Amino acid sequence: MSEMTCPKCHAAMRSYERNGVHIDQCTDCRGIFLDRGELEHLIAAESTWSAAPAAPATPPPPRSDSRGYESYDTRGYASYDSKPKYPKRKKSFLEELFD
Repeated sequence: MSEMTCPKCHAAMRSYERNGVHIDQCTDCRGIFLDRGELEHLIAAESTWSAAPAAPATPPPPRSDSRGYESYDTRGYASYDSKPKYPKRKKSFLEELFD
């Protein structure tokens, strides 16, 4: 099989398969090219990926504070080692496909 050339910039292209989808990518302009039917396959995979329920976050177990003095949390100070206020967004199927 001869090497494929990019229809946009005429550079060499590489082919690979991710999650059952055949992808051709230009090594120069980084363009993505799909075979017939692959876009429909990607759309179906994305819809099943986004429809999957996320695992519920479980709260951490309560701490027992037996030090005998008031903790910073009860005095209204922010904890510097606490987790961020908003959880990190889950990557979509397409973001993970091209990682």
